[in-house]
Amino acid sequence: MKKHTKIILSILSILLLLSSCTDPEDIENLLIGTWKYMDYQTGNSETITFREDLTYRLVNYDGETYESIVLTGTYRYDEEKYIFERNGTSDIAFLYEISGNNLSISFGKTYVRQ
Repeated sequence: MKKHTKIILSILSILLLLSSCTDPEDIENLLIGTWKYMDYQTGNSETITFREDLTYRLVNYDGETYESIVLTGTYRYDEEKYIFERNGTSDIAFLYEISGNNLSISFGKTYVRQ
């Protein structure tokens, strides 16, 4: 009986360890889509499009100069943060939370799903 108990406990321990390991590919990418932030006082806006192939497109519009800056690249993510990967310079990480159609990031901006 003791031998069976040890075997069962060993199997349960292994299953518990395997279930707690989360492969990044197993996390659903809730970021996919287009998100827009708008500052109605200045006319400034940002539109971020996250794609399934882990690329992004960020359009930053300046309401005073009527000019846009477009940044593109790759990103990686987990359940707490997404990271814009930049060649030749440091990557930029953002803590985020998604609630309904709102994407709130660590810099105090809230984007709305488009």
